[in-house]
Formats: sequence, C-alpha cells, structure tokens
Amino acid sequence: MKNIFILHSLNGDTLKIWGADIKESFNSIDVYMPEFPIRAESRYEKFRDILVEYLNNGILNSDSIVIGHSIGNAYFVRFCKEFDYVPNSYIAVAPGGVYEYPSSRTDYIVEVKKQSYVSKDVFEYIKSMDCKKYCLYSDEDDNNNEKFMRFIEDTGCIGIYLEGYNHFDGYHNIYKIFELNELISTLL
Repeated sequence: MKNIFILHSLNGDTLKIWGADIKESFNSIDVYMPEFPIRAESRYEKFRDILVEYLNNGILNSDSIVIGHSIGNAYFVRFCKEFDYVPNSYIAVAPGGVYEYPSSRTDYIVEVKKQSYVSKDVFEYIKSMDCKKYCLYSDEDDNNNEKFMRFIEDTGCIGIYLEGYNHFDGYHNIYKIFELNELISTLL
C-alpha cells in the first residue's frame, strides 16, 4: 500500500513544520509521522525498534515513500541495511549525523552523533538499493556542502540544491518545502 513515511530530526520539529504540511497537502494518501525519541534520548536502537513495528505491521513496505530529516537519515539507512529493507522511494532532507566532522560542541549532541555515524557497508547497501533516491540540501547552518556532496556520492542519490532553506528546520521557520511537495507528487 503506497504511503508516505517521515522520520523526524533530532529535535522532532519536523512533525510540526513541513511534515505537517505534507500530511495536509497529501491527505488522500496515508502519511505516517512516528514520534521518535528526541535530543539526548535519540538513539539508533530506539528508532529501529519503532521502525520494526511499522515494518512488521506492513505500514513500512516496498511501496512507501520514505523521507528522512537530519539525523533521521543516519538511522534510516542503518535500518535499511540491518533489515534488508528497500522503499519505493527515499528522500533525504539535510542528512545529518552520518559522518564524523570536527565540532566545538560539548553537549549531548556529541554522544548522540557518535552512535549515529554510518559505516561504509551501510552506504554500499543504500547505493545498491533499487529505488528512487534523492537528497535535498541547502545552505545549512554549518555551511558544509562537502558533507552533502559526499552523502549524494555514497548513496547514489540525486542531489537537489535548494537555496534559502538552511537546515529545513523550525528554528529557521521552514513550514513548507514547495520543491519537496512537487517531488512527492511525481513519485505518487
């Protein structure tokens, strides 16, 4: 059964911003937006356990259009490899936490990111997935476009640069991503 499945960011604000817009804009199809643990409680194992429930009940299936935001992408690609899961389409929005990059932060994010980094075999699996894959990226706060170019290369995604969306988050008041809605329309 075709549906849209959204994995939110570290702060969970995806659900209240452009995730809510997707649910409203595509009200003729089921849009699932599970609430995963956020901030310091965010761990792959916790995301995985929730995703397994959706996989086992058939909601997360080979017809799903999966959209990951920020760290949700790191967890999703690991899940795909671990459970040999391939969606109909995968859209990575501002993938975060997939690579180790130097940071001056000293808060909980250091530990959360450490456990989210993606290994080479996971990237190889994602690159080999027979589905449509896209990566939406913009002038993110850390201005690190190299990270997105690397993700696009490592996953075989089609890169879509969108100016002015920053990290596609609530902090930057991103309540609608017109280009994402257009992309979803082409995938339905």
